[in-house]
Amino acid sequence: MTQVDFRTKVGNTVFGVRATALIVQNNQLLVTKDKGKYYTIGGAIQANERTEEAVVREVREELGVKAEAGRLAFVVENRFEQDGVSYHNIEFHYLVDLLEDAPLTMQEDEKMQPCEWIDLDKLQGINLVPAFLKTALPDWDGQLIHIHLEE
Repeated sequence: MTQVDFRTKVGNTVFGVRATALIVQNNQLLVTKDKGKYYTIGGAIQANERTEEAVVREVREELGVKAEAGRLAFVVENRFEQDGVSYHNIEFHYLVDLLEDAPLTMQEDEKMQPCEWIDLDKLQGINLVPAFLKTALPDWDGQLIHIHLEE
């Protein structure tokens, strides 16, 4: 049975629920790069899927490695516009432990994208999406933080 992503479109707004992996090792964050922007690994949860399961599945699908979901660091209500479409995402950002070495490429559908380890103290110098991670992740004190983002 094909799984359905947990998102819907009403008018010109796409509403979705996402799970994102914050893969941090040796004070570095694993990100992927596409069109001059850096992104964490993650994607839409599927109907009837727990967010912890979704983040592990996304790591397996995109990086091809096993992982364990750790602590939930951020819950983000993210509203933005991209290519003329409005988005309203609820995002769950988990610290994730890799159980295997991470590759330096990521598979996104049919497209291969490079991955890089970026020092947490150098996040300010890159075009990271979502941008709140540039300051929130290096300063994170271990407590769950609820963030509202709006363009």
